[in-house]
Amino acid sequence: MDLSPPKGMRDFLPGDASRREWIADTLKRVFKAYGFVPLETPVAERFEVLSSKFAGGEEILKETYRFQDQGKRELGLRYDLTVPLCRVFAGNAQLAKPFKRYQIAPVFRDGPLKKGRYREFVQCDVDTLGVSSVVAEAEILALAAHAFTALGLGVVFKVNDRKLLNGLLEDTGIAKEKQAGALLSLDKLEKIGSQSVLAELEKERGVSAAAGKKLLSLFEKAGSGPNALAAIAKSMKSVEGKQGVDELTQFFDFLEAFGVQNAEFVPSLSRGLNYYTGMVYEAFLSPDASTSSSITSSLAAGGRYDQMVGDFSGKSEPVPAVGISFGLDVIGEALIEKSAASAGMNPGTASAKVFVIPVGETLPVCIRIAQQLRNAGISVLLDLAGRGVSKNLQWAAKQGLPYVLIVGEQEVKDGKYTLRDLLAGTEKKLALALLETTLQS
Repeated sequence: MDLSPPKGMRDFLPGDASRREWIADTLKRVFKAYGFVPLETPVAERFEVLSSKFAGGEEILKETYRFQDQGKRELGLRYDLTVPLCRVFAGNAQLAKPFKRYQIAPVFRDGPLKKGRYREFVQCDVDTLGVSSVVAEAEILALAAHAFTALGLGVVFKVNDRKLLNGLLEDTGIAKEKQAGALLSLDKLEKIGSQSVLAELEKERGVSAAAGKKLLSLFEKAGSGPNALAAIAKSMKSVEGKQGVDELTQFFDFLEAFGVQNAEFVPSLSRGLNYYTGMVYEAFLSPDASTSSSITSSLAAGGRYDQMVGDFSGKSEPVPAVGISFGLDVIGEALIEKSAASAGMNPGTASAKVFVIPVGETLPVCIRIAQQLRNAGISVLLDLAGRGVSKNLQWAAKQGLPYVLIVGEQEVKDGKYTLRDLLAGTEKKLALALLETTLQS
């Protein structure tokens, strides 16, 4: 029997699981600081929800895990957390706007594998529903900047607007029915280069060579960075494209007010999912942080999707919605490369602050001490195996525990217990009340 997990899925032993928990807890603290509330949804959705024309689109359905339950109902594993959010909001009219939610949960995509990319992975999402102004996008990126600072990672945000892209496609003469496919190819420009994108536009997307060359020439002339938006705005004729330019201009003004300086306009960025209707953005390791990194995937990504909630509810009017998704797995890979120490993480596998070691016939006393410390809010591990002091100290050090408490029969008589600081290499005898105060600091 093969005891390994399915391809693209992983087990996490305590050390890795502790790291992942630290990432999730760090993100959760930041999400709450910006006023977001938790939401939970099922891991499986009705397939008609996942495959609806206003959900993820044709490309993502190719990677969707699909199955039937015993009642022959067609189901699928969720491929993101955005589609379930929209289903929930559309079906619960009592939810007030703006609705700001976060969710940290696994999603599934049966797609190609590479460094930092798996078939089961955890997304950490925040979304704001009910705000049409791009100040919502600016707040989302401010939150993301705050989160990456808390995680100890330097990133750069790449930003664009689907309306601007639609305008460029329109001005270039690419037919409406070919625009979604053209955007998928265009999104690869920085990865595969203009010649490969041009070939894909012609062979796979049905775009004429002349239209493809004209489109790519616009990006080459504009470049990227602070002057690119102004360069594109000068030549823009499309009304929708001009709306995109205006939104990006307002967005960068708001972003300045939030104090975020690591965002840049990238005119070829489109994001692969069909449901985006406005601004889109991705976060990558910044050049100084990624010089020696093998991670090229985005660490977080998202955008505006104003049509999906209204489509799910069967109403014609849009419901403004914007969000971002952090990839816990790829963030974990980045932190491993950077090293746990520089990321401010405890590399130990144990979650307890102190390990209580009974010596002699002191186990009942140790149990009472452990319970009293736990009641005081201190996490405690208690030796239940009856090992000697030397072996217990070795084990505690290997687990990365900061403290051990040695409780021998003499300590019980004296009412003072030996607290050893494994990190500093010091120890002292303390009464229980003082012990609580020391461990709470």
